[in-house]
Amino acid sequence: MIVVVRMRGEIGLKKDMLDTFKILGMKKIFSVKLVENEPQLVGMIKKVNNFVAWGEASEETVKALEGRRSLKPPKGGLKSKKLHYPKGSIGYHGDKINDLIKRMI
Repeated sequence: MIVVVRMRGEIGLKKDMLDTFKILGMKKIFSVKLVENEPQLVGMIKKVNNFVAWGEASEETVKALEGRRSLKPPKGGLKSKKLHYPKGSIGYHGDKINDLIKRMI
């Protein structure tokens, strides 16, 4: 499973990216979505890579996210919403996304 967290709002979004967020079901900032590791979904995530944080979810993260749609900001804050991981908070995190999710729950 892949977990995707929307980190930025709608300002600066093109219409096709906004449509991608609608398809993924991510309307608000800090909304979260669990998706299967399929090529079509990974392609949509890569399209909005500059606006989301994503990575592989562990089993305990999947259990913690069941029934949740939006999260609060992480305790301790974010590094940067403009820079990619590891200098910032957006982009592909790998399995380190679980640490970010734990701080948000």
